[in-house]
Amino acid sequence: MSIYDQALDLGKEIARTEAYSNMQKSEQALLVDADARKAVQDFQNMQQSYYQKRMQGQELSEEDMNRLKDVEDKAMSFSPVKEYYEARMQFHDVVEKVNAKIQEGMTGKCQDHSCGGG
Repeated sequence: MSIYDQALDLGKEIARTEAYSNMQKSEQALLVDADARKAVQDFQNMQQSYYQKRMQGQELSEEDMNRLKDVEDKAMSFSPVKEYYEARMQFHDVVEKVNAKIQEGMTGKCQDHSCGGG
């Protein structure tokens, strides 16, 4: 079996995890809630504009940061947004653990503190 076939199998196994399934379900719930989608879009638009501002060498003011936090809080007040965010974080944790195991296989050194007793 080639390394690419093994990667494909790994991808299929990852897709079978509960974390991936939960993320997919929560994403679908978010997509059908127009108000939640708009709140996320508003946050992402503001975040992008602030990122561009910083890339142009401009400092973000405390007022900018507070405004961004308010828009984020508004988005997170929608149940589908919060659930999607939490599901994404859980899936990210799975991916990080998989990556740590890949690194361990390459280097022989444990990356995620899961070896050596537990």
